[in-house]
Amino acid sequence: MNIPDRPPPPSDRQQMVADFALRTVVAIALAALALLLWWLHDIVLLVFAAILVAVILHAAAAALCRIVRLPRSIALILAGLVIIAVLAGGTMLFGREIGSQLGKLGDSLPAAWQRFAQWIGEDRVRSVMNTAMPDGSTLASMVQSALAVASSAVSGLILAILGGIYLAADPDSYRRGMLAMLPHSAQGPVGEASDATARALRNWLLGQLVSMAATFTAVLIGLSVIGVPSALALAIVAGLLEFIPLVGPFLGAIPACLLALTLGVESFAWTVGFFVVWQQIEGNAMAPLVMRYAVSIPPAVTLFALFIAGGLFGVVGILIGGPLTVAAWVMVKHLWVDTRKASA
Repeated sequence: MNIPDRPPPPSDRQQMVADFALRTVVAIALAALALLLWWLHDIVLLVFAAILVAVILHAAAAALCRIVRLPRSIALILAGLVIIAVLAGGTMLFGREIGSQLGKLGDSLPAAWQRFAQWIGEDRVRSVMNTAMPDGSTLASMVQSALAVASSAVSGLILAILGGIYLAADPDSYRRGMLAMLPHSAQGPVGEASDATARALRNWLLGQLVSMAATFTAVLIGLSVIGVPSALALAIVAGLLEFIPLVGPFLGAIPACLLALTLGVESFAWTVGFFVVWQQIEGNAMAPLVMRYAVSIPPAVTLFALFIAGGLFGVVGILIGGPLTVAAWVMVKHLWVDTRKASA
């Protein structure tokens, strides 16, 4: 009986060609995936926003379960109802005062800008504005674009909240479905990385919530003592902008400083000094304590990540650039950096 000869082993050259072909196919597949994600970036951002909502609801439900022993589904419903009740109650109690102060703030800012222009020099400001301001048709198109963005943002927020509720209701099913689409060898590392990312996002969001509340309280007290009008509205603006890492605190200080300038140079100096002191306290004392329980990312990485997210996705990218950076940082660390260290 004739036994067929075994095929000869591939030569080194053939192996190199095969490896090169495999790397080329993988590179093309990754490039095609990146292009697809870019085409669908609105949907990707919407899904990520829904994940953030699910993380918030899940964290609130977990905290409620630690206080009172309840089934997870009941705790999730109660957590959502508590969040809605807090928001609705705050609106009912302070809505009229907040609306009044925001209206006064909107009426006062033009005069504050005029005072600032006189202080700097109206000729300099006018030359800069003439250079930077677009013509009438361009300005009208920008207003239309802004209204379209605001409308899409509201609809996107509603979809993100609904999607977050569905994700939070049964996160394990969606996690298993995502891992089932991956090769068996990748399911373990990707599952561990996704769990670590969820924990990092939860801790980061809780840390930002603490920073926002502390900034709101400090700005409200500080501006009230200085005597800056519309202190509550300015504190709300500063507290909300605190959600944006690094850039938000500076943006939140601008309206207060402009409004303080209408009261005189002394009030302006006190307001600027207050924000400088508070940023030092928040950045050097409070932020390290908060970040002990969250992921620590170098400030330069966060800043450039915000620039990239803003350049790619506009205002929405800046708003969620912080959690996007956290998620990307943790995934890269677990799937790439730690893997290379373990294999070295």
